[in-house]
Amino acid sequence: MPNLKNLIANLQSDYPHLSISIGSRTKFTPPNRLFYTKDTTPLELLHELGHYLLERHNYSSDIDLLRIESEAWEKAKILCGKYQVEWNEDYAENHLDTYRDWLHLTSLCKNCQLAGYQDSSLLYHCPLCGATWHSNIQPE
Repeated sequence: MPNLKNLIANLQSDYPHLSISIGSRTKFTPPNRLFYTKDTTPLELLHELGHYLLERHNYSSDIDLLRIESEAWEKAKILCGKYQVEWNEDYAENHLDTYRDWLHLTSLCKNCQLAGYQDSSLLYHCPLCGATWHSNIQPE
């Protein structure tokens, strides 16, 4: 299994248009910047590379954000073979759980705690009491 430094060198060779640099947290910033920290795992970096390769930088709803995250983890799973990084299903699922938990909490009506639905304008609606609300801050 390659260490982070070797993986970064391989990625920079394979994707010369991708900028990879140290940052305050591990993330992909469209259109072509990957940031990592000293604590970033190779699997996390492949997940962020998945975002870059999938070219899905915008989402149309909160559930679409979860879908994009899931797709990036699936892409990372495929990339693990290419870069000899060990795939860890629990690790990926734990990261996805943060989005699932956030989505559940975001969808709860502040009045009656029933799960609402989000419309195309990103406004949530409660089917029980009729309340409306906007999503809270996206997960990191």
